[in-house]
Amino acid sequence: MSLITVKKSHIESELLALRSKLESEGIKCYFKNEFTTQIMNYLPSFEVELQVSDSDLERVKEVMNEMGDN
Repeated sequence: MSLITVKKSHIESELLALRSKLESEGIKCYFKNEFTTQIMNYLPSFEVELQVSDSDLERVKEVMNEMGDN
């Protein structure tokens, strides 16, 4: 299983609505750099990445389009 980043943000809470919607659709989500950004939030180069399995990517795109989150 390969993970694909579908959205990035410096602030984790900006990704929570999308993560919640995807998980309600049965799509497993992962945060990359979640703890790094909490500890080193003063460095703008670190972003939290919302990742999904590459096998779920097409469904994720559909859900994001439905949400208007391109």
